Amino acid sequence: MEKMDIGLNPETQYVTLKVQKEIFDTVKNFLGDNVLWTYDEEKKEIIIFKKPESYTQALIEIGSKIWENVDADAYISQERDSWEDYNRK
Repeated sequence: MEKMDIGLNPETQYVTLKVQKEIFDTVKNFLGDNVLWTYDEEKKEIIIFKKPESYTQALIEIGSKIWENVDADAYISQERDSWEDYNRK
């Protein structure tokens, strides 16, 4: 069996794992519905995510991380101002 090639992107904390097809099939059969995965056609990579117990809660957590350091009121005002600028043209 060949050695597995594992890489970690420190910015995203995603792990790139290259394995033989037989190993992949075994993992797929073992994990079943407990994970979600997608294939990035451009990068030729499979991305595996733990399936959340609640999709709603998972989206709330993602949203709170995205908006964590953003003043929502200031952002909305900025967006509205950009609409006004667009209408003046």
